[in-house]
Amino acid sequence: MDEKNYTFRDYRKTDYARCESLVSNAWEFDRNFSPRRLAYVAKRLYTMGSVLNSNYFRVVETDGDVAGFLFGLNEKSTLPRKLPVIAFGLGILGRLLLLRGVRFEEKKRLLNAINTHTANRLKLVKPGRSEITLFVIDPRHQGFGNGKHLLTEFIAHCKASGVETIVVETNTEGASTFYEGMGFNLIGYFDSPLHQYAAKEGKACIYEYKCSNHK
Repeated sequence: MDEKNYTFRDYRKTDYARCESLVSNAWEFDRNFSPRRLAYVAKRLYTMGSVLNSNYFRVVETDGDVAGFLFGLNEKSTLPRKLPVIAFGLGILGRLLLLRGVRFEEKKRLLNAINTHTANRLKLVKPGRSEITLFVIDPRHQGFGNGKHLLTEFIAHCKASGVETIVVETNTEGASTFYEGMGFNLIGYFDSPLHQYAAKEGKACIYEYKCSNHK
């Protein structure tokens, strides 16, 4: 690959479509959620849901194109308003239930997966903690320090606010090694039918970064 010049900047609303595309490619929504209409709802839920639940947004850009991004929640900053999150969730639910060309069993399976995922995750992590809500680097731009840079920025942002710990949800077949290399420690595993849509192997898990241990 030719040498690239990367720029790190704040997220703009016009970046959304590209970010959703990166998410879709990373987790292969169009392949793992069938038919395509269901894939559209799923990736919209995953990406826009993360935007609405975050208050920290950074992207890495090269040649005018977003090559990756990190959305996060800093519990010490102004928190996202609950009303837009609730309204979005209800809108997605309505769209899913009214979706044509998708069997009711498939709709029910996705809803049950979301509910089971949420319930089991809550056993490990309570709501409102500082968290990496969504983090993707285009595979073509991995290996150049982009992910490390974005994560280091977020950690510094949280530390400056007085945050004590940061959590992240991942999969043992995903970025576990990366987070361990950045100083995160495994809290535990949890059963997630939602992860099984995209990750046929591995387990859903939560990692934690203790800011006080990395001054």
